[in-house]
Amino acid sequence: MIRFKLLVLIFVSFLFGRGLLAQDNKDTLSFSLEEAMSYASKHAYQKINSEYDIKSARKEIWETIASGLPQIDFSAQYNHSIDVPVSLLPAEIIPEDMRPPGVGPGDKVPVSFSTAYDGNYSFSATQMIFNGSYFVGLEATQVFLDLTRHQDEKTEIEIRDAVAKAYFLVLSARENHAAFQENFEINRATLNETEAMYENGFRESLDVSQIRLMVREAEKQIVEVKRNEEVALAVLRFSMGLDEDQPLVLTDKLEALSDRFHPDNMDDSWSPREHIDYKIANTNSESQRLQLKNIRAQYLPKVNAFYTYQKTGFGDEWNIFNEEWYKSQFVGISVSMPVFSSGMRHAQAQRQKLSWQKSLNERQLTLRSIKTESLTTLTEYYSAIDQLDIAKESLELAEDIYEKTRVKFSNGIAGSFELTQQQGQYVQAQINYVNAILRVLNSRIDYLRAIGKL
Repeated sequence: MIRFKLLVLIFVSFLFGRGLLAQDNKDTLSFSLEEAMSYASKHAYQKINSEYDIKSARKEIWETIASGLPQIDFSAQYNHSIDVPVSLLPAEIIPEDMRPPGVGPGDKVPVSFSTAYDGNYSFSATQMIFNGSYFVGLEATQVFLDLTRHQDEKTEIEIRDAVAKAYFLVLSARENHAAFQENFEINRATLNETEAMYENGFRESLDVSQIRLMVREAEKQIVEVKRNEEVALAVLRFSMGLDEDQPLVLTDKLEALSDRFHPDNMDDSWSPREHIDYKIANTNSESQRLQLKNIRAQYLPKVNAFYTYQKTGFGDEWNIFNEEWYKSQFVGISVSMPVFSSGMRHAQAQRQKLSWQKSLNERQLTLRSIKTESLTTLTEYYSAIDQLDIAKESLELAEDIYEKTRVKFSNGIAGSFELTQQQGQYVQAQINYVNAILRVLNSRIDYLRAIGKL
């Protein structure tokens, strides 16, 4: 019986453990660089807001279309005249037998033509027949939708840019962390060796203190780089639209990305007119042109057809709904047209024309800026590649010098001060190498964004 209970307990524990493991695997997300950017393109906060803007722009199109379709309104009113309005009539138009006592020719007789209660309700329908601004508005809403879509595309590019650079920061921090951890282990082993040699009289206390200082400095570097990694992870989670405590696994490696971003893998075929900034500038120019067209359309007449059905009831008692109600109907066409505005509309048209011409100039400026930025970022990218080659060679040299100095120190040929100098040089070379890789990756992202291919 005891054995059976034990087996049941082991089985339940096994299932519970598998459940926890499955939960952990479910909670932990793994992303390559491209997967992280793709995820952020759908879930980032800025992307969600941008999609709301597109939906709003679509609703605005229908709002504009609906304004030119039939409009039907209903209205109703019920009135109680506490003091019934009175009018004064000449006594001459009232028969003598109906005049109040003492009223003669030349006098005024107070007469009421309304009842204490009245009400009415009506249905009215209007249909636009012609309005120049309406047709311009239909064009403008479509242009506005295009502009919103372009802004959405630009937002996505900015999100991918932010995610990539945050991803690189996390990888560089982890690369430094691994190097500093290895350096710490070497320093600690060197300290143990130096302390043993000191106890046997082969080293001075100064050497022990110097190596112990190196160990403390290595610990400090590990703490700092760990904090940098946490900050970079927080930025990455925010850029991707993840929860702030979401566990992440980054599957790409820093040097592998650097190799993937080699100049041999670059595609230089691109068109500045396909760049998102140029599309936005071009759409803005079209918007300014339509605004000018709309001002000019104000000179045209506006024609509307209308129909109204109305019923009115009267009574001296509050319940006028038992009384007879009288109906009336109206149908017609209304025309309105501006005649003279003292030059105001002409000035508006001229001012808008200048705005349109300015937008054309800004479009050309944007085109030139795109070409200039692409050249600048490409130059920066090639410069970063050259600096990386130098940093890599410097790291190899610094590592070789440090290892030889460490061997010399172990054999009592070199002093602790010299070892400290060479280690500091090696650590700085490691930092420079990681920063050089980071510069290559960031400059490549900048170039891809500059040519509109991020």
